[in-house]
Amino acid sequence: MRKIYHQRIIEQAVGRQVSKHALDIIIAANLGQDALRYQFGHEHFHYDSNAFASGDAYVNSQRAMILPTLQKAQPQTAWQAFGRLSHTVQDLYAHSNYVDIWLAKCNEPNPDPEQIDPMNADILSDPGLHSGKPFFLFDALQLFNLLTPGILELAPVNSHTRMNIDGPDRANFPYAYAAAVKRTQVEFSRVVDSLPNGHKIIFIDL
Repeated sequence: MRKIYHQRIIEQAVGRQVSKHALDIIIAANLGQDALRYQFGHEHFHYDSNAFASGDAYVNSQRAMILPTLQKAQPQTAWQAFGRLSHTVQDLYAHSNYVDIWLAKCNEPNPDPEQIDPMNADILSDPGLHSGKPFFLFDALQLFNLLTPGILELAPVNSHTRMNIDGPDRANFPYAYAAAVKRTQVEFSRVVDSLPNGHKIIFIDL
């Protein structure tokens, strides 16, 4: 998902639940996952190349960092960990066919995007769930806004370039966006609910 939408998702999901200082650090860490050096060889950061197990493990590892760093009076590190894990879970919906499967299972045409369930266990365990594979040439052209419709058609059907729902120019973006907002809220609640009251206050920073 493009950086502007990652930022908007964070702001919408948790912007009123943490301080401006905490929010800025969470957003910076989230956007940092899209640094050029993380576009290849870090598929678990984005659930690319069907890296669902390693993506889940990465999210869990970042979540596990939060309480220990708060106990060491390092809230910035805790906020950064949440920013990183939020980026990864948001990319699940933009980089895979989760939305396509949900729509296929939906019993109504053109459902409201707000109806999407980002934690549907049947979809998360569906053998048909898959995500795009990075291809340097096509991803580089897309990164620098040089990807024309004709070139896009040449990209492999299982490529990130063809599969991504990173912006409103792609079909079903409202569903990927809504799922990402909801999942970010789930992850935030999961973190906050797991913290002792004193550390919860430090994490929220209000």
